[in-house]
Amino acid sequence: MTAERIAEAFSRLPRTEAVALSGSRTSSVSDSFSDYDIYVYYASHISEDERHSIYDSLGLEAKVAASFFEEGDEASDGKDLFDIMFRSVSWTEGEIASVYRKRQARLGYTTCILYNISASCILFDRNGWLGGIREEITSGYPEKLRENIIRDNLMMIDGDSAFPFLRQLELASLRHDTVSENHRLSALLASYFDVLFAFSRSYHPGEKRLVEYAHKLCPVLPECFDEDIAETIGSIGTESISENARRLASRLRALVESEGKA
Repeated sequence: MTAERIAEAFSRLPRTEAVALSGSRTSSVSDSFSDYDIYVYYASHISEDERHSIYDSLGLEAKVAASFFEEGDEASDGKDLFDIMFRSVSWTEGEIASVYRKRQARLGYTTCILYNISASCILFDRNGWLGGIREEITSGYPEKLRENIIRDNLMMIDGDSAFPFLRQLELASLRHDTVSENHRLSALLASYFDVLFAFSRSYHPGEKRLVEYAHKLCPVLPECFDEDIAETIGSIGTESISENARRLASRLRALVESEGKA
């Protein structure tokens, strides 16, 4: 109910194009710790003063400009927490054009915005713009995008690029640089899951609970998937980190290469 009240309040601003509820609350993996992610899509910027006024009118306790990543606010009705994020229409169109229409891969998290929009509950859509994007991106997973994600991310994990993540991880281990090990393994895992979801023709659900999402969204997983993830992460700072990461990567590559042999 509060989410709908927030959406209705922002919809009164002529610059608001759409409002959607997304994040874990619209997925199958939410829990009691999950907040409500509300996305406000605007044609021109909504000022902090306007946002303050909206929250005050709704009786919400709010922190405006509380995000250090995507522009956003935090609001609470005393029971639930609402993470309210703001996206310009032009930025959103650019992301859809780059990833979905031009099939451009990135290193990790390539299709997160596609998942976010496709899984959203639209609360307001002034001209049907957001609904049109959702209809477009749910019409099918582009095969060329899938190929690009798998190729580029595997190349950076263990391919013949100048410094693939596995080599960087091995060097960090030889230097006994635990902070660097953690940093390189994080990059490796970001590409690992980008490949895994693309291989399954599923959009990437984001940063949280990826093992659980993989079991729900991926019909086939690499051999010893759960064990390899746990052992590799648990071996940061030990002599076995390189061996465990290499095994994790090799089983992902084996899964991808098995497609052509089926």
